[in-house]
Amino acid sequence: MSAIEVNTTRYEFSHGKQPRGYGWWAFDIIRYHGDGTRTRERVMRAGKYGEAKRYAVTLARTGPAATIVVLP
Repeated sequence: MSAIEVNTTRYEFSHGKQPRGYGWWAFDIIRYHGDGTRTRERVMRAGKYGEAKRYAVTLARTGPAATIVVLP
């Protein structure tokens, strides 16, 4: 199983701080396939950031290697 990277750069640039707290959270799960292609799945979840991130990581682990991007 490969590690899942969670990238918060876009969120931090937009909001000037790290993601935290309660709200609506949006993530893009970018999957890297063996043939060099990438696919993107958008996931939204209401709740605490930590819980929403765990949900996105759980979904990302169901397929090929992935990066999760926290959206602003």
